[in-house]
This record gives sequence, C-alpha cells and structure tokens, in this order.
Amino acid sequence: MKTTEKVMEALFQRLSMEEITYLNQSAQQIEEDYKKHFVRIFSTLNRRLSFANRESLISLPATDSAKLLIVNWTVLKLARVWLLGLLHDEKEAYQQFIDKLFEYADMQELEALYAALPLLDYPELWVERCKEGIRNNIGTVQQAVIEHNTFSSSQLEEEAWNQMILKAFFTGKNILNIHGLFERNNPALAAAIVDYIYERDSAKRDIHPMLWVLAKEALPERALGILEERYAAEQDPHNKSLLLQALATNKNQLSQPFMQLHASEFDQISPIAEVLEAYKK
Repeated sequence: MKTTEKVMEALFQRLSMEEITYLNQSAQQIEEDYKKHFVRIFSTLNRRLSFANRESLISLPATDSAKLLIVNWTVLKLARVWLLGLLHDEKEAYQQFIDKLFEYADMQELEALYAALPLLDYPELWVERCKEGIRNNIGTVQQAVIEHNTFSSSQLEEEAWNQMILKAFFTGKNILNIHGLFERNNPALAAAIVDYIYERDSAKRDIHPMLWVLAKEALPERALGILEERYAAEQDPHNKSLLLQALATNKNQLSQPFMQLHASEFDQISPIAEVLEAYKK
C-alpha cells in the first residue's frame, strides 16, 4: 500500500461522512486541474473540517519503508499532507507551484508543507527549502522539519545535517525524535559537539546528556574531565545512565580516582537501547 493510501485510510477513519465526501471531491478536482483548485482546497480546509475533528491528534505505527513519520499530528495537518501527496507534474511546473505554496503559506500550512517534504516529487529540489525550515524562527515550523521527518536524514549533506543537529540542541528540540540521529552521526559533528560542551561548561550551564552520547567516540582528555565532574554531580538517574554510556566507551582513559570510586557502576551498565528508551519516557 502506498504512503498516500495509508494516510487516506487513517485519515478517513477520523472524519464524518460529509468530510470524507468533501475530501474525495477535492481529490478528484486536484486530479483534474490542480492549478485551478488546489490552493483554495488547501487554504480553506480548516473551515471544512469540524473543530473537534481537525484538532484531534493522530499517530501511525512507523515501518522501515515509511516516508512519513506521523506522531501526534493534528488531523488537519495530516489531511493537508495527504492533499500535497496527490500533486504530480513535470519538474519545472511542479517546482513553481510548490514554491508558491511555501511563499504564501500561513504558519499551519507551512507546518504541513515541511512535514510533507518526504512525499514531494523530485526530492533534490527541496533541499534548500529544508534548510530554510531549519532556520525558521517559528518553533512549530522548525519542529516539523527537525523532528519525525525522514527528508532531513535522507537528503541533507553532512554539513547541513550537522548544523541541524546543533540547532536542535540550541532550540530545545526532542533530540531522540530526529530520524537517522545515530545512523548519520559523524566525526565532524562529534568535534562540533565537543566545542559546544566546552562553551557550556565554561559558562557553567547545563550540558544535554545526549551531547555526550553522540560525541562519546571522540572525547579528548579535557572533555572526559568535564564528563567525570558532571557525572558525579548528576542527580537524575536517566541522565546519569546516558553519561555512563559515554564514560564506558572511554573507560581506559578515565582518571584512576574516578574509576576507583565508580568501578561497581560500570559492572551494572544497561544496554544503550534500554537506556535511551527509559530516557525517552
């Protein structure tokens, strides 16, 4: 079953018969002449769905082949993404039309557009749009690009990917919601994270525990000293477990006094998957 078909099936289960009829008619109009009908349908959809339906949240189980990662989307957002998935045309005409949608979209429409990036034809055309979304100052729009979005991990080059990960930390995003976070981890990102750790430590500020996990293979002596201090001072058990993962990777480089004091904790270390799951909750 295609992604758009799965989306339609889940979407229609949440709607009234009247709303389903409207969307089916809209889909037919888009198929017949999307340039004539799409903008009107897309921009006024919030008025065609009842408040209770359009604002209700929906999540779908993720699969390995899923282009869309639908987690706590409003039905309105899902419906707009489904409509975007119906658009197809020759490359130039398609690009011009989608570009205009981005240019004139309001905040909620932008969220849907960025969430729909994995469904859009000609993915190479939307890499700059993706970067633009990451730079966007509207938190929910930025979140639509950074969290639960397969486009960023599949299309961004390494430098842009690394900038996105750092931006996610800067802006307080849920790091574990980033698709491809560990698969695309790389030495350049680890080096940038180490510099960020130094900045945070010098300013006496909190250091996100996931920073240590992502950079654990590339922590120099100074960073390990900071990690030892932060671990000793950490009170939250889930944060402490993440820090222990980074410490364990560098066990042979840790100071002797630290190892003597915490030796038993290394014997009880949990698998990283369990630690991440507990932290996520």
